[in-house]
Amino acid sequence: LYNEKIDWSTFPGNKVYVGGNLSPSDFGKLMFPQPEDQAGYEYPDDGLLQAFGVVKDDEIRQPQHLDVHGEKALLVVKNGLTTGTTIGRANGLESFTRIYTDHGIESTSIETAILPHDKLRGPFSAPGDSGAIILDRAGRIVALLTGGSGTTGETDITYGTPYWWLEEQIKKAFPDCHLY
Repeated sequence: LYNEKIDWSTFPGNKVYVGGNLSPSDFGKLMFPQPEDQAGYEYPDDGLLQAFGVVKDDEIRQPQHLDVHGEKALLVVKNGLTTGTTIGRANGLESFTRIYTDHGIESTSIETAILPHDKLRGPFSAPGDSGAIILDRAGRIVALLTGGSGTTGETDITYGTPYWWLEEQIKKAFPDCHLY
């Protein structure tokens, strides 16, 4: 980005629309299912959740939020081109690592799996959603959606590259960049 092209005093930062498929009430109930989590919760202005901060590897692997059943979970949200706003849960496992050596260039891809919130709400993603940013309920960046798979007619597992890892790779090449 060219600094002179952006009026930083009025730029609100990156935001993700969490409305559309979900009412403000549904968003709150799904992302903050435990009564103690709801204290101080306010639906974001105009349904735009501010993206700020990063969920690190240790929290992806050992989440501290509680789901509707009282189990520890990392509940996530994204807004994709095909499916719009959907809620899911990061499973905390590094799903797979690939090492690409095409054209003499060696690169590594690390992925984490995102599962749908439940069967009633459908898949977390579908073809066309790739590139969507996945956030936790506070707006911290969890991953960049890269694809999905499933044995049925729907995607039942979504894969995302953890943002903590992407940010490390980008900052190696561009140490002074600001990404969100």
